[in-house]
Amino acid sequence: MSVMTWPSAPAASPLLRQCGAALGDRVLRLQDEPLAILKALYRLGALVVTTFSAGSKVSQNMHYPAFSDGEWWLESVGDRCRLRQSLQPAQWHSVLAVLEPTGPLPARSLLFLDRQGQPLQQVAVAPDSGGLAFEELVCAMLHPDQKSLNLPCGFPRLLRSKLGPLSELERDWAGSHDDEDFTQLLARCHDQRSVLYESVRDSFACQVRAETLPAVLGEAASRDSATTLCIGNQGVRLCMTAPWSSPRWQGNHCHLAHNGALVSLDMSQMHSLWRLRKPAEGQVVTALEALDEQGDWLWTLSAGEGEASWRELLRDSVIR
Repeated sequence: MSVMTWPSAPAASPLLRQCGAALGDRVLRLQDEPLAILKALYRLGALVVTTFSAGSKVSQNMHYPAFSDGEWWLESVGDRCRLRQSLQPAQWHSVLAVLEPTGPLPARSLLFLDRQGQPLQQVAVAPDSGGLAFEELVCAMLHPDQKSLNLPCGFPRLLRSKLGPLSELERDWAGSHDDEDFTQLLARCHDQRSVLYESVRDSFACQVRAETLPAVLGEAASRDSATTLCIGNQGVRLCMTAPWSSPRWQGNHCHLAHNGALVSLDMSQMHSLWRLRKPAEGQVVTALEALDEQGDWLWTLSAGEGEASWRELLRDSVIR
């Protein structure tokens, strides 16, 4: 099978447009050294870190660790909860410092952008924390050019992909024992997951109705069952395991909370929802995965405290 697409240059995000309009006044451009700035964040004390993705947003109160060279991840474990954040340093490109409130961005915050100008994370200093460390960091890393953002633009290009016969696809799917193996399988269709999922049988990937997600989240909350929610973008991947609160709805947004972490899922961005079965650590794991209209990944919901109880919850909640 061949797949041809023409990905266009991404449109500037609303956050980037607002920051560009305030550049040199309320917003300052910092040097294009996001990793050095990330390493300095642990000096700022309590932070409110917001991670963006196409269809979700996660805000959490945290202290950044002192990152070591070659170690771009953090993990924290609490009572029935776990957080793992993995960074892809090559995707982090530029940083803006917000001095005064700008659009939804609070004062004394940093906005990290990827190579297409899309927001990766926003880091805000808590009101009673940081001291002069934020101002010192901004002054030390100030960029000499405060008139332009100098973000690169993408260009259209033709993508081709040969997925191979069904038997070969399913054999490689069944042999993918970890995320790295599955990523190689997805590379055949340039991460257009819907193309892959539509090419295999229901025992591997089965599309379910959108109403399944609120049903599963509501049932998990009523049973006080922990689930694992993974979201992310080009530069950050967050996986959070917790007994989430009952979903709270505000228009198309589904809000979940646990112990200082707030998750907002934009259901209007979800074009399809899939039940997946993949091998992992000697067993087959089941997950729900949401995709957007282009077939790109939005978020994944999977087992929290045990695969058996998770499958029982799905059996009672999945709507096909």
